[in-house]
Amino acid sequence: MRSPARRQPKEAELHARLFARIEALEDRVRRLEAHLRRAASTLKARSVGSKPARPPRAGRPRPRCPGCTLELPRGRRGETCVWCGFHFAAVRRRAGKG
Repeated sequence: MRSPARRQPKEAELHARLFARIEALEDRVRRLEAHLRRAASTLKARSVGSKPARPPRAGRPRPRCPGCTLELPRGRRGETCVWCGFHFAAVRRRAGKG
C-alpha cells in the first residue's frame, strides 16, 4: 500500500495548477496596467506642449443605402447602390428635416 503523503490527490493537483494560472494571469494584468499608465502619461505629456486637437466635424451623417445599409461614397449618386446594386427608385425619397 502507498502512503497518501507521497501522491497528491487529483483535486489538489488541479487546484494547485489553477492557482498557478490565476497568479500568472494576475501578474500579466498588473504588467499591462503599468504599461497602460506609462503610455497614457507619455501621451498626456506630449499633448500638453502641442496645440489642442480640432474638435470633430459635426456634419450630417453620410447617406446610406436602404438595401444594404452601407454608407454611400461621396459624389453624385447613381440610380443603383455601388455596393449591392439596390435600385433607389424602388423607395420614396425621405423628406428633409425642417
